[in-house]
Amino acid sequence: MFAGLVTEASSRGFTSISFGETVLGSFELWPLVLAVTWQSVAEYYWHRVMHWPSVYKRLHKLHHHYKAPQPFDDLFIHPVEGFGYYCILYSPVIALPRLPLGSFLVYMAIMGLCGVLDHCGVRIELKGIYSTMEHDAHHEHFSCNYAFPFVFMDVLHGTLRPRQVT
Repeated sequence: MFAGLVTEASSRGFTSISFGETVLGSFELWPLVLAVTWQSVAEYYWHRVMHWPSVYKRLHKLHHHYKAPQPFDDLFIHPVEGFGYYCILYSPVIALPRLPLGSFLVYMAIMGLCGVLDHCGVRIELKGIYSTMEHDAHHEHFSCNYAFPFVFMDVLHGTLRPRQVT
């Protein structure tokens, strides 16, 4: 649904997506960095709200059903929570002044891949930037590691708790 809305809005000129001669020719690193940063900041605060006791009980508890994340738990969420996450996911096309199509596609691939990896139980780590184990720790301890996909918002807010591997 959201992809369809973004596609329609783009074809009507209502988004910041810009088209090059080819998809790969339209990739630029700086707009990709801005999109990931925008999403990471918005997602961090949304996720913190999902952990407020009254919101958690009604919406986010479903996602924490499994203490050890499983593949596709990323999609195991209440529809209201999902609506918020998808608004954040697709918001860079409206929030940023310009987003080349190639950069947007790489952004979407990163978000999709990290969402699945964070719930797969496999250890993947880019030291100080990304680790699947930190989301595992979030499911175990509840009050840490809200950032997605990269840890900088947890570092900034002091909510990073690295998972101890045994």
